[in-house]
Amino acid sequence: MRAEGWLLDVRLAGAHAVLWVRDPDRGRVKLLDRYAPDFYAEPRGVDAEKLRRLLEEHEHVAGVAAERRVSSIRSPRETTVLRVHVDRVENYRRVLSQVESLPWIGDVFDADLPHASKYICDRGLVPMGKLAAETDYTGLIRTLSPVETDLEVEPPPLHVLRFRMEVEGNQLVLTALDGLMRPEYTFNGPTRRVLRDFLDYFADVDPDIVCCSDGDLAALLRLGKLYRMRRFGTVQGGRPTLWGGRIHVRPSTYGRLGLAGLVERAQFTRAPLRMSADWAAGKAIDGRQCYEARRRGVLVPRAGFFQPVMPLDELLLRDQGSLILAPDVGLHENVAVLDFESMFPNLILGRNISYETVGRRRRGEGFIAGFTRDALTRRLHFKHLRRSVERGSPTWLWCEERQLALKEMLVVIYGYSGCFANRFGNVAAYMEINRAARDCLVEAMNIARDAGYRTLYGNGDSLFVQRPDATPQEHEALAAEITRRVGLPMAVENVFRFLVLLPQKGEPAVGAVNRYYGRTEGGYEYRGIELRRRDTPPYVARVQREAIRALLGCESAEEVRSVGLRRALKVVEGACRRLRRGEVPPEELRVSTVLRRSPDDYSSRLPHVAAARALNMNGVGVGAGSLIDYLYVDAGHQNPFRRVRPARFAEGRIDTEKYVDLVREAIESLIGVLDQSGVVRSQFVEKLTNREGKLCSKGRA
Repeated sequence: MRAEGWLLDVRLAGAHAVLWVRDPDRGRVKLLDRYAPDFYAEPRGVDAEKLRRLLEEHEHVAGVAAERRVSSIRSPRETTVLRVHVDRVENYRRVLSQVESLPWIGDVFDADLPHASKYICDRGLVPMGKLAAETDYTGLIRTLSPVETDLEVEPPPLHVLRFRMEVEGNQLVLTALDGLMRPEYTFNGPTRRVLRDFLDYFADVDPDIVCCSDGDLAALLRLGKLYRMRRFGTVQGGRPTLWGGRIHVRPSTYGRLGLAGLVERAQFTRAPLRMSADWAAGKAIDGRQCYEARRRGVLVPRAGFFQPVMPLDELLLRDQGSLILAPDVGLHENVAVLDFESMFPNLILGRNISYETVGRRRRGEGFIAGFTRDALTRRLHFKHLRRSVERGSPTWLWCEERQLALKEMLVVIYGYSGCFANRFGNVAAYMEINRAARDCLVEAMNIARDAGYRTLYGNGDSLFVQRPDATPQEHEALAAEITRRVGLPMAVENVFRFLVLLPQKGEPAVGAVNRYYGRTEGGYEYRGIELRRRDTPPYVARVQREAIRALLGCESAEEVRSVGLRRALKVVEGACRRLRRGEVPPEELRVSTVLRRSPDDYSSRLPHVAAARALNMNGVGVGAGSLIDYLYVDAGHQNPFRRVRPARFAEGRIDTEKYVDLVREAIESLIGVLDQSGVVRSQFVEKLTNREGKLCSKGRA
């Protein structure tokens, strides 16, 4: 039989690898392949052939072979090691431990790599990539080969089910969500009936990917076991496991990357999506590096923590980090933002910076350059293709998801190169990338100065430059000149009609990194201010956004400082008046904060912790990773449980003056640098302190 489709997952059991493939004609197909887990052992003080015969006598060793492998990334020298194959996956750890304990064994290699990653590497496969297989009647693979897909934009035709679960008394509520995570179908009522109906819906959808929180999936599977409806998975060791090749993905990950981005991440890491979807970026880079090393015949050391050793004078010379030019705080006109496109990956490629090339004369491409080039080529392809299609179209969305997923990896390749947890890392490579980046930014700044521009702010790979009379064509010409002379692609990322660079909070004279707002030809841009924070109530964010538009909707800087300021003040006055009159619904005042730990693990009674504990006491289970929505009801109360209320319990009073304070703080942070005399700010504070009332008892602010 022939199967051709996308590789969903690989799981290992016994002496076999179980492959799940999404075949467009046959659905999810299960394939079997023979697999004997392996590791490499270095002989110490004994002849390799003699040690090989000794290891072969172990009852669970399926075979031992002497091989020549490259000893490390930084050394081309080959060494003789023994490749030990174990008969079954279940016996792997025991055999590895026993072999490691032998006095004739030095180091072991490739020992802590996931079995699925080893199998994928040895077979030359790509997770979520295409493959073709011929099998016998039992599903055992006879031939297996990857199928090239080049730069396909559309993700595989996978079925995705998104849902959330809530328990309200004796009632169970299961809500299926659409692609934008909005309610699509709701199942509610007695638990047994809802569970049966939802599992029937689950079977109809037959999802390849299930998107929900860990807690919701575990609760669903436990209920299935309790009511003897164990159709699709189980909870093992406290962790939910889906059957049939299905993949569980958390909503935060799916929301950030989307289906196309998840596919791109799995293909980059070379690890199954069920493993790599929620990996930290550093672990994702490690997964790809281990894949590349094993494919090249390089021994993979165990993961660990490595402390670089370097003379102090060399450390002081090299370890200077990225270059940040302090922002020129205040209001500026006609500001161009020049951005080096993928600066750090291009430096790695253009200057062949890698763990083994720094400070040495090495021929050939560096170790990290290969997969960096692959990721960069793909990202730029999707990024540029996105510009040629209609914004918001399916193709635009797939391009956006893919390029963002690759951007996450490309940014971290640079930082991870010097990480103490990088098993292949070399801090000198990280320092060399930083040094080259600093030189490029300084050279770009000097070119801009020669063209009559003033640098207002610089941050690693971008410059904010200003010349009052400069035209858009001159901005483009400057970027082209920098590209030509520096040797790295630079583009005009944005042009601000007005830009306000903000100071650090509590330090009015010191500019803050990535904290500004401004008006461009296409709209408004914001960085580092309250409306970009999740824990800002929607109403406060909306007021701040409206105030910025009122402030910057002017024709000159002088008008911004006079007419604009007064307009912004009127926006805020009206917003506070609506608060005090009880015209703002509670859902607009909710504060959302992620619970980083279990509520019981916090020693302090922070507002979101108090709200989380209140939810748990009312039978709504929340834990680490949960998003807690709450309202301020009496912010100054001595009892932390009286200061806030979970947002789902909407009835009750609201501390309107707390929200007035939040609005005031959000606006004061914007206008302080514009109101040099302080007159407008004094009027602003005076008007806002004319309080019309404190608390509202009807559940509306």
